[in-house]
Amino acid sequence: MKIECTIDGKALSLSVNSNKPLSLILMEDVGNKSIISHCKGKACGNCIVLLNDEAVLSCVIPAFRLKDAVIKTFESYQKTRQYRDIERAYEATGNTPCPNCYASKTLIIESILQESTNNSRVRLLGRNNPPLQNPGEEEEKLDKKDLIQELSLNTCQCMDMSELLQIVEIALTYRRRKRVRRN
Repeated sequence: MKIECTIDGKALSLSVNSNKPLSLILMEDVGNKSIISHCKGKACGNCIVLLNDEAVLSCVIPAFRLKDAVIKTFESYQKTRQYRDIERAYEATGNTPCPNCYASKTLIIESILQESTNNSRVRLLGRNNPPLQNPGEEEEKLDKKDLIQELSLNTCQCMDMSELLQIVEIALTYRRRKRVRRN
């Protein structure tokens, strides 16, 4: 099967088996060195990538789902300005994931930040939403249950969930400050 997609900013045309998992495509066909996939599809969470800005387990995403997709691995993500928000949040809390899950947890947090800032931006622009009743409404807290579920994509127990939630909150504050300055 021929698949057209963008991986780490490069438009690619790949000829692969339609059921080949994204993790193997990245390692074998693209030569990515940042993907860790030891569980063989049992969802440990160390193979997280951003697929159209959403954190996904690359070991369970078949090639046929990649048509026209934009995939970003940690290798390219860590070169972005957005990465700095999360890195600063790690520094501010004094907590950092272990080397085995650092990349995956960082990409999960980025996915959460993308979703949160995109939702706030839509609300701020007034598209498909009622007008704000309260001027501080765009700063509403993220749903803790949804956050925990998203952060649980990586099963490594190196950090307590409360530490991860604190990192998300601090990184979100940094991200929103940047957005306000640009507007």
